[in-house]
Amino acid sequence: MQARLPHTINACTLLLTRSRPPYAPGMVIRSDLDGMTDAEARHILVGLPRAGDYEVVVKPLRYRSSPHLAARCEFEERRIVLQVPVPFHRFKEPVLYAARRKRGHGIRFAWASESVSFRLRREVLRFLYCHEWMHWYLHEELGKKSAAETACDRFALRNFRRPRVSIADADAALRRRVRV
Repeated sequence: MQARLPHTINACTLLLTRSRPPYAPGMVIRSDLDGMTDAEARHILVGLPRAGDYEVVVKPLRYRSSPHLAARCEFEERRIVLQVPVPFHRFKEPVLYAARRKRGHGIRFAWASESVSFRLRREVLRFLYCHEWMHWYLHEELGKKSAAETACDRFALRNFRRPRVSIADADAALRRRVRV
């Protein structure tokens, strides 16, 4: 006896969702960074979830005094732009992953942060992509406001060095838990 699909899911939709690979190899990735080809950028992002039909662009970030993190998710253009510091040197960046409201008058917060060392361009690209992918996930998939910076940082912080990242990891980052 053959199982029947619910009437809300037709066979064509099921076929389309199964044919789309869940990880980065099928994404359109373009590198405008000297010394990094499109294929190298694609290889760096393997194992990370896809951002739908968004294009991922890797660009140089020219800084004045010290390297830092910079990226953006352009919803109207359906594009994620990742900027890698040029020239690249090892650097540390504080990442704010949680906030707790302080008692008293006004809106004040106690921030939880971690200092992250970025030794390779690969680490910078993976961190930035994870962060911007979470903005995409909140906006496009969940229909929420995408300005949840601490949730995006929490997701990126937990996952950018892992070989495989899934949507379940994103859902876990949305549930704030106290670190021990």
